[in-house]
This record gives sequence, C-alpha cells and structure tokens, in this order.
Amino acid sequence: MVVLLVPGHLLAEEPARRAGVALRCAGPDAGAMAGQLDPSFGGAGTGMARVRFGADDDGGFFDLDAAGDEIIAGGWGQGGLGGVRFRVARLTGAGSADPDFGGGGMVTTSWAASTGDYVYLAAVGRRRAGGIVAIGWRDRFGAASADVALARYAEDGSLDPSFGDGGKRLLDLGGDEVVRGGLVAHDGRIVAVGQRDGRLLIARATADGALDTSFASPRGYRTVALGPASVAEAVAIDHRRGRLVVVGSAERDGQRDMVVVRLLPSGALDGSFGDRGVIVAGDPGIDERAVAVALSPDGGVVVAGDAGPEGARDFQVRRFLADGSPDPAFGEAGVAAWPTTGGDDQAEDMALLPGGAVLVAGNGGEDGAAMPLLARYACDGALDAGFGAGGVLPVDFGEFGVLHTVRVISGDQVLLGGADVGMSPGPGTYGVVARMWM
Repeated sequence: MVVLLVPGHLLAEEPARRAGVALRCAGPDAGAMAGQLDPSFGGAGTGMARVRFGADDDGGFFDLDAAGDEIIAGGWGQGGLGGVRFRVARLTGAGSADPDFGGGGMVTTSWAASTGDYVYLAAVGRRRAGGIVAIGWRDRFGAASADVALARYAEDGSLDPSFGDGGKRLLDLGGDEVVRGGLVAHDGRIVAVGQRDGRLLIARATADGALDTSFASPRGYRTVALGPASVAEAVAIDHRRGRLVVVGSAERDGQRDMVVVRLLPSGALDGSFGDRGVIVAGDPGIDERAVAVALSPDGGVVVAGDAGPEGARDFQVRRFLADGSPDPAFGEAGVAAWPTTGGDDQAEDMALLPGGAVLVAGNGGEDGAAMPLLARYACDGALDAGFGAGGVLPVDFGEFGVLHTVRVISGDQVLLGGADVGMSPGPGTYGVVARMWM
C-alpha cells in the first residue's frame, strides 16, 4: 500500500517540531453522517462504482489516487493473450468511467505478448508535472529474474514515450524483487518498496524511470536484513525533509514483528529515529505486521496493521513520536489494540483523518465469513463509539467483496477501494470504488 499526494495526506508536508512531546489531536469524533455512502457517487445512488479488472477471478484491485475531479484506480488482470497485465482506470469525480482515458476509461500494459508474462500493479500516483505512474513488479519471465516494473501514462492514457523504453521500465536489482507499495514524490522521483531475496527493499527511480544511483549510492536501492525474512508493505514521505518512512514486518525468533524504518534523502538510515533508524516492535508469542503508515504534523509516525494469534487477529495502530519512541498519549503506551470483531481481522490500509483520528480498512469477521471492515480510532487511540457499532463498521462491497485501500479526499469524505468477484454486470473481477462521509 501507499500514502499518496491527495488533500488528506498533505499533513506529511508539515515540519517536525521536536521529539519527546506527545502528539496533540484536535479532531472531532465521528459525526452523524460518518459511515454513510455518498449517493451522488457511482450508479443508481449506491455510492459505489465498479471497474472491471479481469474476465473471471483472474484480476485484482490494489490502489487509488485522486486529484481534482478525477480518480485513478490501479490493479491487474488477464489480457486477451493470457498472462497478467497492469490495468489502470480513470473515473470522473461522479464515479463514471472517463471516456477520454484509454479505451472507455481503462488502459492495460504488458511487457511481452505471452501467456507467461505476469506483471502486478501495487501502487498508482499522479505527477505534479502531469501524467500517471504505475508501480509494481514483473514475475520471472524466461530466464529473467523478478524485477521492479514501472509505467507512465499521458493524460489520454497512452504510454508516455519520454519515460523509460516507450513508457515502460524494468529495474533489475540483481535478485528477485516483489513490490508491495510505492509513491511518486513532488519532484517526480518514484519510490518502490517490498522485498528482494527475503530482505526488506526500498528502491528509487528518477522522474524518467531510470534507477536513481544517488540513492544508497551507487546502487539506487537499499535492503534491510531483519531476521530470516522481512518485507516492506508501505511508504510515506516527508516532502519538506525528503525522509522516507517504510513499514512492514520481519520474522524474528519464530514470530513475525512489526518494522518501521526511516531513511534520509540519501537512502542512509536515519540515526535520530529508533535504534539507528529502525524500530522492531512486537509482544512475545504474538505475530504482528504493519501495512500502512502516515506522518503527522508533529513529526510523529502513525502505523496500522494487525496482531494476534491465527483465528483471533485484530486491527492494531501504533503511534510514535518524531524520535521513534512510543507516544504515551495514544492507547496503552502508544498502542491501540482493541478487539475489532470476534474473528480473524486483517488490516489492509489506513488513513489519518484531519485532526488526528485514524481510519483502518481491512477484512474480517466471525465464523470464517470475511467482510470488508472499517475501524475508526479517536485521537487518544480508543475506538470511536460514535462510528458504526462501537467504532467498527462493515461495508457491503458485494457477495465476495474485499476492501483494500482508503484515501482522504476532503475534510469530511474518504474514498474506499476494493474488489468483488461478481455476476453483475457480468462474470469477472471488479474494482469497487466507494465514496463515504467521514
């Protein structure tokens, strides 16, 4: 997942004040409209729009970006010749397909006309200078390794010939790379995070798609080894200072722990944060992972994920001060880990709402019946009792619906993104985009 450059995330641009001071929140609790879908969005007053990503159950939806009166939805699906392709759709602000983008609002991108060519999109982002960037990875093809895959599209959806090789770029970092998230910085540079040969990976490309060898010079990427296996899931950027904050998980001592890493613009670990730039957090005997990160105006870091034994996992949020120490004003010693449902709940993304409240998106429920879920945490880390049922709200995305991402688009609304394998308007895998009051 990714923190993108939309209005709700401009908090990341504010300067850090000082370490060691608990973050202050000024946001209100959930209002009367919170959790209601906006009937002016999508079709038939539903508050939802559907975007087809695959012919059967062969597609997936992963990310959203929004700017002005348009929405970018990114995912992947099978192409007409087989294999898997990037799929990028553009919607109008009302939730309809934009006819001026690609073929009826959708473009697809592959690297080879082959049934063995598999490319998976993990993040999308708009450039300040115009155009859309898709970030993902290409699985092993022939004798090649798995590599970072990037594509850039012009405003009409065509591949931008000034980027990479005809609008596309593969970055071979010398191993097998899997990308789980990414972002586009204000200067156009591209960050991809995930895993390389079992190590947490952060790679950076220039605005034209070349490997940025000024990052972790001269490699253009950094790996962090934290136990037998570690992976990055999401990244946020402090645009004023250029620092990157990356979150994920690592296997250590027979369990999975949450990881937070802060990097300087050069790609070096930031020694003023945590233990020489790294935080590994977790309770003995309990698996924990992080999937999303946001930066607060105070310079602090908010991290969301889930924790607990299999079958009884719950959403969890941690808040850290600017120096990486737990924020004592949030939850219990910086951790909000209240029960979400009575089942196994898996977080997928998180948004920091204006004022400091936290909205976690994921899937879960009791008796194996997984459903899309939202949980809203107040500024002090308690579940907001005014939202849904005790702070938790199920969202109906369809019979097989799942929730993947959430983006703040204004002071009182969010976009939700997910997927559904449905029969209407026809068999296939659909990206589902919903607009909700918050």
